[in-house]
Amino acid sequence: MSVRPFDTEPKRKRLGILGDDELEAIYGRPCFSPEERCTYFSLSQPEKELLPLLRSVSSRAYFVLQLGYFKAKHRYFTFDFQEVAEDLQYVLKQHFDNSTITDLSPVTKLTRLKRQRLILELTNYRSCDTEIRQQLEVKARKAAAICSKPIFIFHEIMHYLSEQHIVAPGYSSMREFVGKALTYEENRLITIMQDYLKQPNIEALKRLLEDSPGLYEITQLKHEPRDFSAGEIKREIQRGKQIQSLYQFAQKILPELGISNESIKYYASLVSYYSVFRLKRLNEWIVYVYLVCFVYYRYQRMHDNLINTFIYFFRRYSDEAKGAAKDRVYECHIESSQNLKKAGQVLNLFTNDSIASNTPFQDVQATAFAILEREKIADVATQIVTNAKFDETIFQWEHVDKLARQFKPWK
Repeated sequence: MSVRPFDTEPKRKRLGILGDDELEAIYGRPCFSPEERCTYFSLSQPEKELLPLLRSVSSRAYFVLQLGYFKAKHRYFTFDFQEVAEDLQYVLKQHFDNSTITDLSPVTKLTRLKRQRLILELTNYRSCDTEIRQQLEVKARKAAAICSKPIFIFHEIMHYLSEQHIVAPGYSSMREFVGKALTYEENRLITIMQDYLKQPNIEALKRLLEDSPGLYEITQLKHEPRDFSAGEIKREIQRGKQIQSLYQFAQKILPELGISNESIKYYASLVSYYSVFRLKRLNEWIVYVYLVCFVYYRYQRMHDNLINTFIYFFRRYSDEAKGAAKDRVYECHIESSQNLKKAGQVLNLFTNDSIASNTPFQDVQATAFAILEREKIADVATQIVTNAKFDETIFQWEHVDKLARQFKPWK
């Protein structure tokens, strides 16, 4: 679901919180499956004892339907019998011996209100009166300080109502609670910004929205690295340098604003959501809030991007070095095996009867070196004497040395 950000223009449009599907899920009359009918239209003993107090089958059936829908969504619904024909048929069969209702006229408002009071007593719920509405305004303000997303405030209010067993007001009233809370929070932030922002800070923030060759500065800052190439990362570092002084200012003022990290992230996202043209049309001081949050969040994102780059290349070079080292070890084992066979041929020279006993030693050496070079004979001898093994770690670092030219440009 996409939620429109809180619009702060002088003529504020109607606040959008829920999408059509969510609105139907929360406020729409339940559409029960057969299993759900069995659950929600079943009656407890106190509920059964109440039915004889109602005058007609029509009145009793309507009450059972109202009660079942309330149990499902803790809301009241206005309906006629034609609209809920399948549910009515189930209720009549289950509780009224398949009686037939001849009077299908709508239930009067007075009757509905009486039934609603009975339902509240049976379910231990309360109506949302004036006192509770005042409490909801306070709750909404506190929620707005934690996160200024309208949907968050909406769900916080709904959660409170559910916990306290209070019937939730209509969607228009909920929008009003959320809208008032956002306006209150907006005014609170503006007051703080007016107290703490000095002229140099204001000018620095305004420069983000000024034209520069090619793109607005804020538009350039919205860009993030497309990949881990050196050019992209160097541009990312440069973007960090651009806002470093503003980031230091943001670190000082954000604690004064008293907003959560979630709100910082949300306000920062509004800078990306709105065009520069649109930002310039919003309240100047609330835009400063958005820009401060954007700078704070963007600077930290820059460090995240640099850390991710480091991790990417570390893994890449590490995997490459490990792979090269394994290949070297394999090649060394093959070569060692071949040299060991040739070393055996060299040893056979000492038991070869075709070589005269008075043959000069240097001639024997020459024959031996023709079979296997001097250095390799020495290596085989050392390996036999010390039972040495090939060190894969050494090969890894040797390969890292070869890769040095690739990562030294990052210094």
